[in-house]
Amino acid sequence: MSRLLIVSRQARLALRSSRVFATTTATRKKKEVAAIDGNTAAVHIAYAMSEVAFIYPISPATSMGEKMDEKAAMDIKNAINGQVCKVEVMQSEGGAAGAVHGALTAGAMSSTFTASQGLLLMIPNLYLIAGELMPAVFHVAARTVSKHALSIFNDHSDVMACRQCGWAMLCSNSTQEVMDLALVAHLATLNSRVPFMHFFDGYRTSAGVQKVELIDYDDIAKLVPRDKIQTNLRDLALTPEAPIARGTGQRPDIFFQATVAAHPFYEATPQIVKDAMKTVGDLTGRYYDLFQYSGDPNAERIIIQMGSGCQTTEQTVNAMVARGEKVGLVKVHLFRPWSAKDFLKVVPDSAKKICVLDRTREDGALASPLHLDVSVSFSDAQDLRSIVGGQYGLASKEYTPMEVEAVFENLNQKEPKKRFVVGIDDDVSHTSLPLIPVEDSIPAGTKQCIVWGFGSDGTVGANKEAVKTISEKTSLFSQGHFAHDSHKAGGVTISHLRFGPEPIQAEYEIQQADYIACHHPVFVKTLDVIEKARKGSVFVLNSTWTTMDKMERELPAAMKRKIHSLGLKFYNIDATTLARDLGLGPRINMIMQAAFYKLSDVLSVAEAIPLLKQSIIDVYGSKGKKIVKSNHDAVDAALPKLVEIIVPPSWATAVDAEKAATDEPDFVSKIMHPVVALKGDILPVSAFTPGGMMPVGTTKYEKRGVAPAIPIWLPDACTQCNYCAIVCPHAVIRPFLLDKKEKDAAPAEFLTRKAKGGAEVAGLNYSIVVSAMDCTGCEVCVEACPDDALVMVDFGDVAHKKSPDWDYAIRLNYLDHADRVTKTTVKGSQFQQPLLEFHGACAGCGETPYVALATRLFGERMQIANASGCSSVWGGTSTTHPYSTHARSGRGPAWGRSLFEDNAEYGYGMVMAAKQRREHTMQLLQQAGSRDDVSGELKSAFTRLLKTTDGDKSLVATDAINTILGTEKDGNPFLEDVWKQRSQFPVQSPWLIGGDGWAYDIGQAGLDHVMSRGENLNILILDTEMYSNTGGQISKSTPMAAVTKFALKGNRRQKKDLGLQAMAYGDVYVASIAMGADYNQSLKAFREAEDYNGTSVILALSPCIDWGMDMKNMMSVQKTAVDSGYWNLYRFDPRLDVPFQLDSKKLKGKMSEWLDATNRFRKLARSNVELAAELHGKMQADALKKQETLRRLSMSDEDLLDHLKKQIGEQTSSNKVLILYGSETGTAEYVAASVAHDLKRRDVKSKCMAMDDYDFDDLPEETSVIFIAATCGQGEYPANMSDFMKQIKSEDLPSDFLANVQFSVFAMGDSHYVHYNSAGLDLDKRLSELGAQRVKSTGLGDDQDEDKYETVLEDWSPDLYNEMGMKEPEKKLLPANYQIVLDSSETPETYVPEGAKPVELEFTELLTPESYDRDIRHYEFNLKDSGISFELGDTLGVYPHNNETNVGEFLEKYGIAPDTVISLEYMSDGKNTLPSALTALHLFTEVLDIFGKPKRRFFEMLALTSENAEERAQLEHLITKEGKDELRQFTGESLTCADILMKFPSSRPGIEYLIDYIPPIKPRLYSIASSPRMHPDKLQLLIIRDDWKTPSGVQKSGLCSTYLTNVPMPGSVYGKINPAAVPMPEDHSAPVILAGLGTGLAPLRAFAQDRVYAKSQGEAVGEMSLFFGARTRSAEWSYGSEFEEYNAQGTLTNIRCAWSRDQKEKIYIQDKIREDPELIYNTLIKNNGLFYYCGTGGKAPDMVREAVVDSITTVGKMSKEEADKIITDMQINGRYNVESW
Repeated sequence: MSRLLIVSRQARLALRSSRVFATTTATRKKKEVAAIDGNTAAVHIAYAMSEVAFIYPISPATSMGEKMDEKAAMDIKNAINGQVCKVEVMQSEGGAAGAVHGALTAGAMSSTFTASQGLLLMIPNLYLIAGELMPAVFHVAARTVSKHALSIFNDHSDVMACRQCGWAMLCSNSTQEVMDLALVAHLATLNSRVPFMHFFDGYRTSAGVQKVELIDYDDIAKLVPRDKIQTNLRDLALTPEAPIARGTGQRPDIFFQATVAAHPFYEATPQIVKDAMKTVGDLTGRYYDLFQYSGDPNAERIIIQMGSGCQTTEQTVNAMVARGEKVGLVKVHLFRPWSAKDFLKVVPDSAKKICVLDRTREDGALASPLHLDVSVSFSDAQDLRSIVGGQYGLASKEYTPMEVEAVFENLNQKEPKKRFVVGIDDDVSHTSLPLIPVEDSIPAGTKQCIVWGFGSDGTVGANKEAVKTISEKTSLFSQGHFAHDSHKAGGVTISHLRFGPEPIQAEYEIQQADYIACHHPVFVKTLDVIEKARKGSVFVLNSTWTTMDKMERELPAAMKRKIHSLGLKFYNIDATTLARDLGLGPRINMIMQAAFYKLSDVLSVAEAIPLLKQSIIDVYGSKGKKIVKSNHDAVDAALPKLVEIIVPPSWATAVDAEKAATDEPDFVSKIMHPVVALKGDILPVSAFTPGGMMPVGTTKYEKRGVAPAIPIWLPDACTQCNYCAIVCPHAVIRPFLLDKKEKDAAPAEFLTRKAKGGAEVAGLNYSIVVSAMDCTGCEVCVEACPDDALVMVDFGDVAHKKSPDWDYAIRLNYLDHADRVTKTTVKGSQFQQPLLEFHGACAGCGETPYVALATRLFGERMQIANASGCSSVWGGTSTTHPYSTHARSGRGPAWGRSLFEDNAEYGYGMVMAAKQRREHTMQLLQQAGSRDDVSGELKSAFTRLLKTTDGDKSLVATDAINTILGTEKDGNPFLEDVWKQRSQFPVQSPWLIGGDGWAYDIGQAGLDHVMSRGENLNILILDTEMYSNTGGQISKSTPMAAVTKFALKGNRRQKKDLGLQAMAYGDVYVASIAMGADYNQSLKAFREAEDYNGTSVILALSPCIDWGMDMKNMMSVQKTAVDSGYWNLYRFDPRLDVPFQLDSKKLKGKMSEWLDATNRFRKLARSNVELAAELHGKMQADALKKQETLRRLSMSDEDLLDHLKKQIGEQTSSNKVLILYGSETGTAEYVAASVAHDLKRRDVKSKCMAMDDYDFDDLPEETSVIFIAATCGQGEYPANMSDFMKQIKSEDLPSDFLANVQFSVFAMGDSHYVHYNSAGLDLDKRLSELGAQRVKSTGLGDDQDEDKYETVLEDWSPDLYNEMGMKEPEKKLLPANYQIVLDSSETPETYVPEGAKPVELEFTELLTPESYDRDIRHYEFNLKDSGISFELGDTLGVYPHNNETNVGEFLEKYGIAPDTVISLEYMSDGKNTLPSALTALHLFTEVLDIFGKPKRRFFEMLALTSENAEERAQLEHLITKEGKDELRQFTGESLTCADILMKFPSSRPGIEYLIDYIPPIKPRLYSIASSPRMHPDKLQLLIIRDDWKTPSGVQKSGLCSTYLTNVPMPGSVYGKINPAAVPMPEDHSAPVILAGLGTGLAPLRAFAQDRVYAKSQGEAVGEMSLFFGARTRSAEWSYGSEFEEYNAQGTLTNIRCAWSRDQKEKIYIQDKIREDPELIYNTLIKNNGLFYYCGTGGKAPDMVREAVVDSITTVGKMSKEEADKIITDMQINGRYNVESW
């Protein structure tokens, strides 16, 4: 207690003696000047006066923390006690303030730096620190607080929100004042015990560079009141040696008194500040006061103001006084405590009209803060002068002499506006002042320069260096202000530079420039870069327009006229090409600096160039002599390249060509374009919607055209993987699918190729199209392309040619085509429209591909809560908003941003609100079911939506409802209410998106809380591992050994594992992904996360340019991170028995490769070799340890036990089946997982992984291995099995290496490729060579089969399990995919097979004699208005119907009436292809292949449903190994599903199971026999009726050929086009050999017709020969007369027919080929011709090939092996083609 009394007495003594400064007589060293910004000035003092500092990045205060850290890293000593200041980064601004509070409590001088909402987060601690009277200084770069929108620019709304906290508030108006008054603040706080907030204008002062006189640390040290540090801080510190308590809880009885007890300290503070100002003034010669007056001593009108605006006002006041006006300015320095006495002293008595200007706005307040204080001061003094108040400069709105004069003019009015705004046009509330044009009052002799730069080209840095050089090396004063647009990088930068003999006060952008430089040519087309040019000034352009013709063509007419009218001295330099030639890449800065020094006349060239070269040494010297020399060379090369453009007289009347009309929305033309053109200042208040709402999808209208080069597609090299699209950060490169009409209507240079991918893309063409005007030229797509199918080409050479391609493609109805392709694969997802496009992120951004992928998958339902940071800057730029709407539905991501720190809570609130609203809406739909005023059709639609939980299905259901509800609601109050809630019909997809700064640091508590709630929402963390938005500061995500801002000596801590934290809850889905390492894993993670009914978290590794890397390598760097073990790929799915799935099972690279990949790690290796080695070694050890931990997490208990036993050398508990896969697209991986699931059902343990994830050395120890191997392209191995294959092919392996291994291989490929299934076959062969024992022959999955690979797998896998002796799985009938209701009241719908369209069959003609035993017919379809188009070589898939009579008989036997209405509700996750209701007759006639071949699983289902033991036993026997022969007899007799159901009558499965187990009717594919060019509206087929007899003699007929025979004519059938099985030539110039058997003549006829048509159109055509084989000429020479006519015309050069039965000996097509070897050789070899075979499969294609080989061997005089290789190469190159069946 006695200590407290002593402290109290000391406090009072301190107040009485506070005006005595012990070191006021300090002498000063020689003045040192520097060109610095305000932040640097503040740090110069703060570091000197601090023992500890706590920092956190927030613009525009961030660099203060950075510079504090830099000084500490350089071991600079403070001025207090000669210590290195301890600088610590915190997790938030609130944390920094709390740490400062703690440091003060412990007795150390402490400071921090902040702005905007960061300051507001400190408010609770501001109260505490002030309440406890702790001396401290917070330096604030004043910035706008976010309201209706975020703004990172300046006003005083943040500091004004803190004026009630009890802090002294000291304002600096210029960079020099920041230096001086920062010292005043630190001295005054120590003497007063009142904490100080030292603030200055953000950006304008904090980042503006000026010539400043520095205060030396030795001089500062002499001023430090160490006695006050002791008495006012240290003596009051908490210490166990003399314990006291602080922060106690007080009741109402004493709190008020204790608060008021501090009042004397505040009363004393103004005088203490004045004394400190005098002390600093005595030291520097610069004297300040609490309030300073400038102007006429007898002024009649004055402005009262604080901040950088005072500089502009003072400059204008001086100019007005010089012309005789009685005006003045009061500059406020000490805003709190407000000293009315000192204030009134400086106001001239003559000033009867006073205006108070506030740089803040308090909506709803009587007046703004400064205005209120001034008014009360006069009121208390009973001085009733006219006082008005105005607001200016919010969010750095320009404040120029025009605004100052307007304010004074308002005071001149008889009735001045008492409350006004200035600088904007308020045409709503009419509070704005009219502006008065005035002459610029800049001091004479000042050179003003404007430089337009391109973000990342080095312009701003070079200009800052110029200001620094000229300031420090000459006597000139200088000023640099740097503005930029809203793009993260690659945007516009504007440097405003002033140099002159007098001090420069103009704190506004240049109004009349003497020198203007434009560093990117695109700006002259989009911006008025010479708007501020003075008459006769210099204009320098960097462009490749090096000839007058180019300049005439490219320069806009308006600019030409202005150049002429202003008499500008116009120069051009091709700096871009010069920089590239010199090896400087895009860095044109030194070239343009040389031009600046040459032409600006700031310095003489003789003086300037040596200074420039010395600055190059100063800046780049640490980077090596090579860098210095290349920049010196740039300077020397630049001056001769400057070319003066002689302005022709014609420019005076130049006129642009008339622009085509656009369909831009009003918002774009009236608001966005002016803002993008940096003309937003002219927009009136009425242009904007109150509340800050902005339309979306506007970036597509920006068309910046900033890429130096763009990617060009090489279609013949492309495998159509779509990787380029998934990696593109800006969604500028996209795949498009076009039908024939769209292709034909495309621009002349629009490139397409046949779409690859089977029936999904049948009849379509594929193109990769680039939006040239939106591309940033990052090259990520080029680097990611596995086929070298993209090359970069100079923008100027191709952009104008490629832009029409994009304009055409984007207007196509391409989304209908895209819907045919499943979006659940990497390739398929990229056909979907990205609903994030053309944003302003850095070129090569690592964040945006993830978000673009999410929008492709869920964009129509996304609701996004975005944390402040990079993703909110590129994702939420006002007016240019990159989130767009779906071209067809108009839906799209709804985007919102709150704060940096509360995004999780913000998003959580959105989710809870949406949940509540939708629950209410669903209740309304449920109520509709019992209402009489709602139609049955609408009730059914409501019911379907109520039953739907799937997001995409809910959109379909919503559209159905809206169609009906839109008309039915009228006049129905209930339905009108439902209609108002329609936005809640779809299942929304909520996403919380942000970076690691939010998730790991400032928002961590909120994120953790939201994860704990378990709500259904998704969290995407874009992990750049630093604060990328504020320049690259450390976060808890920053890796060990990385050198970043705030960690300049290298981070010594491990990265926080947020994934493990999230997994700890147990019910949170967590995925760790890196797109560049595994596209498919990223896709799966997004799909699983969104599908998970609970909270999901995705951690996405997102490379950033601040890592120090070439961003074109962004994807490969991610792969390096994963391969090295630094970043792990995994998915934690609580729905699984073993939730954790490790997707990167094996480390495939070295940690050193990861550490070498980015400069952030290399920096430490350069600066501290020993520490780098230590930390790098620890990272390697940590990676291995973590990999082992995650491996164990991914194991079941039994697997883990075996793993541990193996590690200590014990025998494992049991043998497992190893499943290894090689998968490129994820399909083979899916098959492997399905096999693992099958084994689990059979109680067989297995482990499943990619081949490259497996430790190859363990393979001989395995007993049973199943391989699933896909083949890529032309026989390539998938990426995740390539290393395995290298190892297994090693010649060092012994022949018995795998003697103890049993294996089976299932190969997956496409039989249209030459190397069909070669990966699997190679593997099978090599395993056998190494002694492994084959259990079952290789399964050959074929993408060309009806069900793709499943066609073979369905029988192969059960046979394999039987061969392996596995038991059958538990006999259990799983729930059906459909719930059905018989005799439903729903209206039956029409069934349309997916992708099919109705087409009219016009007529058919029997081509064979009626008595002939074969029925071959010609069919002709009318395509007009069908929406169907095809190309040469395509097939028509016809969907047949079962015979209605037969179906009726079956239904009667099964006990179902044909007209029974069946309603179906789909219950599974897959794709539903059936309507919601249809009749039994339609179901079994048009949908189910009831008369088709039953599959094995059908027998399994019947066994499970059989009620007769004998029948059940027989059914079970049929699917065993022993019953295989009997099952084969069933299939040999062509027994159908209906036959089997009748044969086993005790099995009567429900219709829902028949739907699941009877395959749908598949389309039968027929080669099209007509040319689409010769017969554009017709489609012709040549079909042989499929008839056969079973072994028992029963006559059978094929379903489709019989169906077509019986279709009445004209009649309609459903069909869809399938793509050509073989590639067709681009033109007909090459010679060709056509070889066909039987109806294989169909596509050959089409080819021949097309060549005939081509010749008729004047196209070049090569020779064409036909080899045809059939039984007899009289019956099977289909279209014979037509071919003979073509032969007579000369188009069909040769006809060689082989009729096998027209003579005694059999003659076949191969015989005819061998008869004419010269024709074969000359066509194929000598003339590089083409070969097409079409006909039956089996041995025939091989025999034909052998005959061709023989012909080449004979004529070419080569070996058969050589000839065979030639044919193989022809196959690979698409010249030898086989289509067989």
